[in-house]
Amino acid sequence: MDAMRCVLATAVAFAHAWYLLIEDFRQPASVPATAGYLLAGYSHACVILFFVLSGFWITRSVSRRLDRGWRWQPYLIDRLSRLGIVLVPALALGGMLDWIGLDLLGSTTHRGLTDTYVMRPDLADTLSWRTLLGNLLFLQTILVAPFGSNGPLWSLAFEFWFYIWCPALAVSLRSRRPSPLLITAGLIAFNPHLAISFGCWLCGTLLHWANGERDAKAPPPRGWLVLSALMFAVMLVVVRLRGLDGLELPLAAAFAVLLHTLMRVDPALPAWARPLASYGSKASFSLYAVHFPLLALMAGIVINEQRLPPTTVGMAMVAAAVSITVAFCWAFAWCTERHTGRLRDALSRMSRQRADYSSARE
Repeated sequence: MDAMRCVLATAVAFAHAWYLLIEDFRQPASVPATAGYLLAGYSHACVILFFVLSGFWITRSVSRRLDRGWRWQPYLIDRLSRLGIVLVPALALGGMLDWIGLDLLGSTTHRGLTDTYVMRPDLADTLSWRTLLGNLLFLQTILVAPFGSNGPLWSLAFEFWFYIWCPALAVSLRSRRPSPLLITAGLIAFNPHLAISFGCWLCGTLLHWANGERDAKAPPPRGWLVLSALMFAVMLVVVRLRGLDGLELPLAAAFAVLLHTLMRVDPALPAWARPLASYGSKASFSLYAVHFPLLALMAGIVINEQRLPPTTVGMAMVAAAVSITVAFCWAFAWCTERHTGRLRDALSRMSRQRADYSSARE
């Protein structure tokens, strides 16, 4: 699954680099150019697939915590450490890069003159303190816009609320009393896409439950792996031809079935995929959180009002931009994600000290 996280995050970065640098599709187009346009169209689908992976991992964590006796505080410390150690510096870095592109360089990309749908035309309005605060509170695309050019941060807000709703539902079912935190589901009224995306995320929950007793069962024939892969491939084709709207849940379900079959068959990880798995486990979150403002700045430096045609040179520039971004985000993760455990431990100590202090005063 770590290798998949790397592939999905890189695919999203590629799509955004393509849309920032390459002009809109028009005939005739070469085979490589057509492939580039085709792959770039999967950016939102990749986020849906990532929700399935996230739903699996978080549900597994919640299940283990429930078995030990549920406590909200350590769970929230764990989740906020994981998100915050990347989100806070990502917002700071993104704001700085956008300021360079918009105010220092006055780039056509940042001023919305390149007519690409992935860049907001009102960028300056989203670089406000109010928007920054809303992003720190995981309210982007719910009550405020994403901060600056970093539109992909919408999914981090969704993820945070899924992190709340999943255990709140589990605790409610186990105790047979509704958790007060379920009231936060009212945020769906401000962005109905939260409900659809949460349904996709819960496909990961179903995957965890389906895999709960896999060790007690004989693995299925490898033919099932071929069948589930074929079903997922068909869904990818349908989504690309018809559009993703209304097909988010079927796509997530097909991906969950493929993952379930993979986990039951348990094939060995190919040697070529091990670096992808390493990057996915250590830096995929950073890549997703940071890539857009970095790519936007590179696009602002390279192009004027006209985006590039999909020639060999144009596609090489996309590849170079993505490669630079992947390398930069590895370094960013080394400074942030790598220290998640330290931040979690520090917050846990502070929480215990505060509890001890309160007890002593009583």
